[in-house]
Amino acid sequence: MSLVADGHVRHLAAGRGRPAGAHIIRAGFLLCIAGALLFLPVNPLLAGDPCVPPNILWNCNFDEWVGSPPRQVPAGWTPFVLEGDLVFMKDVDTVFGAPSLRMWSDGGTFRAGIYTRVGDVQPGVAYKASLGWGAPNAPDAFGRQLGIDPTGGTDPTAPTVVWGPMHRGEGRIVNYPPGEGPNIDVSAVAQAETITLFILVDHNFSTGNNYIFLDAIALFVDPVQPTATPVPPTATPGSRFGVQGSELPSEDAERRTPIPTTTPTLTPTETATATATATDTPTPTATPTATATATPSPTPTVTPAPLRLPEPEAVPTPVSGGERAAAKARPGALLALGAAALGMAGLLGGSIVWLQRRNR
Repeated sequence: MSLVADGHVRHLAAGRGRPAGAHIIRAGFLLCIAGALLFLPVNPLLAGDPCVPPNILWNCNFDEWVGSPPRQVPAGWTPFVLEGDLVFMKDVDTVFGAPSLRMWSDGGTFRAGIYTRVGDVQPGVAYKASLGWGAPNAPDAFGRQLGIDPTGGTDPTAPTVVWGPMHRGEGRIVNYPPGEGPNIDVSAVAQAETITLFILVDHNFSTGNNYIFLDAIALFVDPVQPTATPVPPTATPGSRFGVQGSELPSEDAERRTPIPTTTPTLTPTETATATATATDTPTPTATPTATATATPSPTPTVTPAPLRLPEPEAVPTPVSGGERAAAKARPGALLALGAAALGMAGLLGGSIVWLQRRNR
C-alpha cells in the first residue's frame, strides 16, 4: 500500500514536472517566432511605395497603361529603341505594388527605354529623378540609367540630356542612400517650363531569355540647389567697351578728335605795267584755333575682391518611404534579436529541466 502510495506520489510529481517543462519549451518557441517576425521590416524589399510627396510625377507607380505588346507602356510614357529589338509589356514583378514594366528579348541585345515630358516646372530650379525598381534576371547583362533633358527635348542622344550614373550588376532597388547600395539618381536644372525624363536600359549581351522589370519612378525638386556666383565685369585695356560694357560709337570718337584747319597762304600778283600799282592788301583770314577737347581720363579697372562664399549646408539625401521605414525598424530588429536569443536560452533551459525530471 505504501509502495503504491509512493509510486502514486512519484507519478503525480512526474506529471506535475512534465507540463512545466512543456510550457517553458512552448514559451521559448513563441519568442523565437516573434523575434523572426520582427526582423522582416528590416528587408528594404518590403518597404513602402516611394511615389509619395514630394514626388510630382504622374503615374509614378505605372498604374495606368496604353498600347499592347510589343509596345505596351505606362500611360504618359513613350518607348524608344536605339539599338536592337525588344518587347515592352505589362507585368507584375515589383515590390512596390503591381503592375511593372517588363522589357525583354529572347537571345537578342538592345539599347532602349521610355521617356515622359513633365510640364509646369520652374526654370532655374534643379529637379532630381529617382528609380525605385530596376530588377533584371541577368544583372551583369543590364545597365540601368536615368537622364533629364532640361530643355524638354525628346531625343535621348541629344547633347542637352544630363545622364546619371549607369549601374550594372546586383541590385534590384536602385535608389539606396549613398554608401548603402546602388543609386542611379540624376539631377538637372530646368531651362524651360517643360523637362523630359528618360529611363535607359543597356542590354549589351544575352544569356538567352533576358528581361528587366521597372517600376516606381519619382521626380521631385532637388533639396540641393546650385548657387549662382555673379561675375563682375572687368574693363579690358584697349577695349572699345567701358566698365559697364557699353560700346563707344565710332562716329562719336571721330567727333571728339579735333580736325586740323589748313591756313591759306597769300601769293602776291605781278602787274603787266612797269609802274607799280597799288594793290589792296587782303585782310588776313583769322585762323581758327583748335579748342582743347577734354579727353576723358581712363577709368581705372575695377579688380573684384575675391568673394568668400558661405559654406554650403549639408542637406540630407532624400530617402524613399520604404527605406525610411526600414531604417526605423532597425532598432526594433536589434530588440527582436535580443528577444530571440532570450527565447532560445529559455528553450534550451526548459528542455534540460524537462529531460532531468523525466529521467527521475
